[in-house]
Amino acid sequence: MKKKIVCLVLAMLMVLPLLAGCSKDGSIDSINEEASRFTTTLNMWLVTDSKLVADASTVLLSGITPKKEVNNLLTDAEKAVLSGMSAEQKEAWNQVWQISEEINKLTKSKYKIQLNLKYVLRSEYYTALEAAFAKQKENENVIVENKTEETILNEYGIPELKYPTVPDYQVDIMFLGSQEKYFNYVANGLLEDLRTQLEETSVSKLNSYVPTAYLQSASIDGGVYALPNNHGIGEYIYLVADKQLMDEYNSSLTGASLYDTDFKEYLDYIYATYQSTGDIYPIYTENGKIDLDFAHYWSFDLDSAPGIVVQKPDSFSVFGDSSTNKAKLDYVNLLADHTYMTALAAKTHYENTANYITTDASKRAAVRVVRGGWELRAEYEQAGYEVLVMQYPELTDEEIYASMFAVGKKSVSKVRSTEILAFLNTSSEVRNLLQYGIEGVNYTLEDTTIDGVTYQYAQPMQTNLYVMNVNETGNVFLTHPASAAEVLRWEYEKKQNLEMVYYPTLGLKLTGKLDEVSVRVMDAVSKKVKLALDNMTTYDAVRDLYLEASEIDAESVNKLIGLFEACVQEYTGESLYTDLTYTVNNESVAINKQAIYSALLSLQTFTLNEGADAV
Repeated sequence: MKKKIVCLVLAMLMVLPLLAGCSKDGSIDSINEEASRFTTTLNMWLVTDSKLVADASTVLLSGITPKKEVNNLLTDAEKAVLSGMSAEQKEAWNQVWQISEEINKLTKSKYKIQLNLKYVLRSEYYTALEAAFAKQKENENVIVENKTEETILNEYGIPELKYPTVPDYQVDIMFLGSQEKYFNYVANGLLEDLRTQLEETSVSKLNSYVPTAYLQSASIDGGVYALPNNHGIGEYIYLVADKQLMDEYNSSLTGASLYDTDFKEYLDYIYATYQSTGDIYPIYTENGKIDLDFAHYWSFDLDSAPGIVVQKPDSFSVFGDSSTNKAKLDYVNLLADHTYMTALAAKTHYENTANYITTDASKRAAVRVVRGGWELRAEYEQAGYEVLVMQYPELTDEEIYASMFAVGKKSVSKVRSTEILAFLNTSSEVRNLLQYGIEGVNYTLEDTTIDGVTYQYAQPMQTNLYVMNVNETGNVFLTHPASAAEVLRWEYEKKQNLEMVYYPTLGLKLTGKLDEVSVRVMDAVSKKVKLALDNMTTYDAVRDLYLEASEIDAESVNKLIGLFEACVQEYTGESLYTDLTYTVNNESVAINKQAIYSALLSLQTFTLNEGADAV
């Protein structure tokens, strides 16, 4: 009788994977393909802010598991490790193990894949990942046998599929949250090109979950080396105006911006009329600053990823353009650009006039500059304000590269690893397990009602020790909201994504297209000019600089250098050439007037005209 039961179990083990893997049309080709699959073990590298989770992961991956403890299979050394753990550490160890087991039930039944989940503390993550890359290189001639069709008897004497053991340093799937790291790893041949695999029918439904623009932006030289996680893009910048004060001023400001002369005159009126009593301020901002969010600076990082140029559009450069409502950017001298300098003059005036800006949210202000999501607009309109959108959410390189999963070049299986990436971005079940843990163990689903509609959210249990960042575990929109206050968050962010705009240089790759010495020279000069601009305190000072710069034609390079020299001397008290250097290959190079002259001649004619790479 026992033999019959074992035979039945073996038969079921052979048939169940076929049933689970059959396509909807039940084609014999699909069945045969699934039957031919071997079991595979993959290492998946994850970042966490919880030391408890990271430490628990280390212990589990060393082979010390609750299952071995229950079955009295631990060695004396392993028992010593557990005895040295606090009750909290041991509970985290148990919770992380349970979550791993539940995730593996899904990946094993669907793909015959066992995942070793390697949680690494954020502060140690890239160091550990790069050490693993180095270890892989040291052992590149070692053949890792990572597939089998064998079965083994479990602790109950029942046969189950055997999964191979892989080295701790194996890198199959990894989280990446850094543009510099991504470019660096691609340049050093550490990431697998997933382009072909992502186009395969097995993961084609990704198109419904991950915007095509994400993949296009993440491509390098035609290759796609990571899969960005779908998430809410950016934020709005709203100009929230007090309607009563605008009516009092009796002048239409519709379509005006905070930086326009008309708006400045209105705010100056508010300041002159009310600031003597201290009742009303012209402007409220959270940090007391007025940001020039529309400005794109042609600034670059040439060192983080050797051979690859990383854009730094928020780092000041004397060359740039306005990115507002543009699909194409020019390369202009910003000191002679009317839009930029008018806005800079207004910013200088607002920030340097006493009691012009308040950071006290309880104070009344003619306009409030606020950043936030789609829902803020309706909230302020219902409160009686007029809401102007200063800037729509922007899909930028930073947004794309902030949350991705990639496959290691030396992964034991590109195909299997890509299947797991697709799973993370299409399955709400595995997403919620990886993010929140197990329902009823780590969290409960609670109800809340808004406008007659009932919503659910994840409420961590009092004993829960498993904490992860929702933006770093896959497709955000597949997870439960994290609180009652956020039950509509994903709906808001989906609407927000519909209104997002593409930043003009999204996906622009500049490798091999820049005069790098000239870029380094002008970067150093720009830092000096920025110090001078920061020391200007009046509207007129900025306006006068603009008037002087606008009279210099593009051919008058020496006049432009003279303007830099005079501006820096007047507003910083030192020569432009004091400590003016750039560093390359760890060597400091002094910059003189001739070097600036050559750099300006080179960069003033800079343009790109290669299809999608056109500026």
